Amino acid sequence: MNKIYNFIYVLIALVCLCGIFSAGDTFLKRPDMKSIENVLKSNKIEHYILSNNQNNKFVVVPKFGARILAVSVGGENLFWTHSDILKGQGGQRTWVSPEGGPKGFIFKPDWKENRDFSMMDPGQYEVELFKENECIRLTNSFNVISNDGKEQYELKITREMKLEEDPLRDDPEFESIKYEFLGIDFVHKMKNDSTELLDRILALWCLIQVPPKGTMIVPVKEINEEAWRGNYFEPIPEEYVKSNPGSFSFFIHGSQRYKVGINPRFAQGVICYISRAEDGDYFMVLMKFPVKSEFPYVDKPKNEQEANGDIIQIYSHLEKEELAFGELECHSWGLHLRPGEEKEFPIKIFMYKAPQDVLCKIGNNLVCSDLDKSHIF
Repeated sequence: MNKIYNFIYVLIALVCLCGIFSAGDTFLKRPDMKSIENVLKSNKIEHYILSNNQNNKFVVVPKFGARILAVSVGGENLFWTHSDILKGQGGQRTWVSPEGGPKGFIFKPDWKENRDFSMMDPGQYEVELFKENECIRLTNSFNVISNDGKEQYELKITREMKLEEDPLRDDPEFESIKYEFLGIDFVHKMKNDSTELLDRILALWCLIQVPPKGTMIVPVKEINEEAWRGNYFEPIPEEYVKSNPGSFSFFIHGSQRYKVGINPRFAQGVICYISRAEDGDYFMVLMKFPVKSEFPYVDKPKNEQEANGDIIQIYSHLEKEELAFGELECHSWGLHLRPGEEKEFPIKIFMYKAPQDVLCKIGNNLVCSDLDKSHIF
């Protein structure tokens, strides 16, 4: 009898351990829209959801820098969102470049530590306009001094987001093809609220954090070694870079740190990220944006401060497991802002989820004509 009881106790213990490990796996899994909504609601955190006719949607949280904290496309969150949702990290956000150097205010002058940028991230934004399942506009103002002490930045940042139609919706080639889609027409603006001219020393910067591992594809005007550089942090391993007929492929590892910058002279105004979805399909996150290669770009490696900056940056973070992520980043040119003047940087964000062959066909239309011949890591 004692042997039977002992067996039952061991069995119960094993079941409990399995439950604990399952709970751990659930915690490590990337948060989906439903779990994010539940946490925001239970903590009474203001948030806004916009949904399209496929019931694919995105959530904006004013308290967390007005970032698009997550998206749901085919039931899956295609953005990286921190597993501790209350940290308010992940998704898509506005940044201001340059991060470092004399005119920057994110990195300290020695580039080794950060200054306080809490006014911008997380940054409490105010909602100016919201139309259900149509658009939202939010604003935030802050005041900070540049690293060299010569510039007083009194800035107002506005973020406008609205649902965007699928650019392939009227293409007969895609009439009978099934895929999931979510589009966001995103415009952010910077206003100079000071009495001094800001002459092309600041720029708007849009970044999207995505889950590793996957492939960043950047179309370029010419396959040339001058098209990109990888000397922001640790060098990107050579095997993580492949040249294609009209683009470069970069591997996003997620647990190794490196950043690649794309020269504005070679940029085509588009970048995309392709990775395997949780259900076996693939997903694509892409951004389209204007290029003004004749103007200065202001974010650059700390050891190349005299060179022109980069229009696109690709980042692989160094954390492990659920804290690992990659970033698609695009920059405006340096903005010429007179006192009281406001300028914008518009971006189209398109997201698709489909089998790989369908995704490549979509990419051939929207990213580059030879995307189906591009190297996918």
